[in-house]
Amino acid sequence: MESNVVEDLTQKSVDTENVLKNDESTFLANILREILYSPMNLALLGIICFLVYKIVRDRTEVPSVGAPKPSEPELPKIRRDFTVKELRQYDGNQPDGRVLVAVNGSIYDVSKGKRFYGPGGPYATFAGRDASRNLATFSVDSNDKDEYDDLSDLTAVEMDSVREWEMQFKEKYELVGKLLRKGEQPTNYDDDEDDESVANVEDTTAAAAAADILSDQSEGARKRQPDRSKAEGNGPNASTTKAQNESTDC
Repeated sequence: MESNVVEDLTQKSVDTENVLKNDESTFLANILREILYSPMNLALLGIICFLVYKIVRDRTEVPSVGAPKPSEPELPKIRRDFTVKELRQYDGNQPDGRVLVAVNGSIYDVSKGKRFYGPGGPYATFAGRDASRNLATFSVDSNDKDEYDDLSDLTAVEMDSVREWEMQFKEKYELVGKLLRKGEQPTNYDDDEDDESVANVEDTTAAAAAADILSDQSEGARKRQPDRSKAEGNGPNASTTKAQNESTDC
């Protein structure tokens, strides 16, 4: 009797385990069926797998956020004067990538601002050119003149704009030399006298600009000045002289 009871209990426990196993397998099968037959569930499963992969990869790989980027080699400084045609060779397309720009008779090395003045930059048309007229007139058209531009036809406001730009270039970029006029001889720059030569170039350029301004002002003053001979002929001295002549005649 007791043995039958034990057998019944054992059989019931086995049946219960089988039922539970069947329920678990049925539950898993339903989940897999829902995932496989639903596009949205498949997309969510893919996103979850991708996020898990990213987390695992970021924890296992060595971080390289703070790694310094390789910097471009610094170009050696140059000290020389250029003609307009010679300046054209330094537009950033040559092997060393150097970019030179002339402003108001002075030439500057703007290679460190290559993202602005180099190939593909917003002011790439200034590279290897005299950008004075462009800066005065706010134009980005390429200046392809082969002769020196003396800017004599610019207005006073436009020349003030050129000088303001020149001051900005002096503060930001290295001065190379001066832009040569037709027939002008280049300056001989020595390595030991670079700073002094550059200062002389700046003084010469500034003096030339000042001389042009003074010349224009003097010419205007001469045009406005009255004729002294006429003024003297109509002045009080003329009356005195006339009176003296009349007394002598008498």
